[in-house]
Amino acid sequence: MNDENDSSQFEIDRATLAFLEESLPRVLPPADMFDRILAEIRPEATVVPLRPRAHRRVIVPVAGALAAVAAVVLIAVVALGVDDLGSPDARAAISGKSDPAVTGEAKLFGANADGGTVRVSLRDVPPAPSGHHYEVWVLRRDAGGEMEAVGSFTPTSSNVTLDLTLPGPGDYAAVDVSIEENGGPPIHSDTSLAGGTFS
Repeated sequence: MNDENDSSQFEIDRATLAFLEESLPRVLPPADMFDRILAEIRPEATVVPLRPRAHRRVIVPVAGALAAVAAVVLIAVVALGVDDLGSPDARAAISGKSDPAVTGEAKLFGANADGGTVRVSLRDVPPAPSGHHYEVWVLRRDAGGEMEAVGSFTPTSSNVTLDLTLPGPGDYAAVDVSIEENGGPPIHSDTSLAGGTFS
């Protein structure tokens, strides 16, 4: 009995489908649909393809070997918990100020020598307000409360990672991300998106 019911239901479904195919117009997807999908999943950084080389057969094995070496290095870095810049001198957990959803971390590398770096990683960064951008600042403990700008950015993604050169050797106490007006004065606006203290 169940087989008969299933068979008759199948015939009804086929008849309904045939009716819909005849009565509804066929609609093609927009010509730019693939481009729109790519735009949604495109990574934060623009990838520029390398020019093709004449000796492709020679390069393929070298590229494969380099990829294998890079994979081994990556596994070692992850296993040891070491950054590509080495072990950080200090870290700061970043939390949102004007936008509580923003989180992240800042790490100092070589802060006691010239050419030191601060790596700032942010998550859930909102687009900058119209006519504004974000600026990253650091504070040295002996600077008397004067923050120093180390870089600015306008996010193209909600996740942002920046490697910025420190203004010089020092004992850094804090990091801050401010909201600045485009073309405004070169001082902190007193409006912070997020910040944190190094320890």
